Amino acid sequence: MKKTEAGAESKASDLEETKNTEQPASEEKKEGEDDEDEVGENWTDEVESFDNMALKEDLLRGIYAYGFKDPSMIQKKGIMPIV
Repeated sequence: MKKTEAGAESKASDLEETKNTEQPASEEKKEGEDDEDEVGENWTDEVESFDNMALKEDLLRGIYAYGFKDPSMIQKKGIMPIV
């Protein structure tokens, strides 16, 4: 066998080993793994006014001083889970 043929065979066997150790793309997700493309929510309540959000009085004064009257849709759903 020539030197170049032996080298080619070695590279081919290395490539075959790499293929055998890679996980198939169709492998199912393991339990507890999140799908990066999926967005879910665990908070479904909406609060209709800033007064009903149990916010501190100073914060409420600031909100109303800036001219906010009613919370936007994202504020209705997003403020309470982080407070």
